[in-house]
Amino acid sequence: MRALTLIALLAAAPAAAEPQPVPGRYCAVGQDLPTIEVGSGPGEVGIDLMDCRRATFGGGRVRSPQCYGMGGAEVPYDVDLVVRPDGTLEHDGTVYGRPCSAKR
Repeated sequence: MRALTLIALLAAAPAAAEPQPVPGRYCAVGQDLPTIEVGSGPGEVGIDLMDCRRATFGGGRVRSPQCYGMGGAEVPYDVDLVVRPDGTLEHDGTVYGRPCSAKR
């Protein structure tokens, strides 16, 4: 009986939260690519030359219903973005780190 109770408690426990990126500017390591900007406000992110609001991070992706491109068009956006254990980000096969150095 105790084993069943323990299993039920473990199953009901909330899953560990996925790591979230620290606000700041992330630069591609060893490559000249646009930066990724994680804002200090909830859901603010700049990625792939898009400025996004109400973004969520999870499952190796960043999703936003409201991003603005270079032409000012408002579009939803869903793209890969992994927060690695060391705090760097991985996007489209490239590692992005912070702080950004003067020479990238």
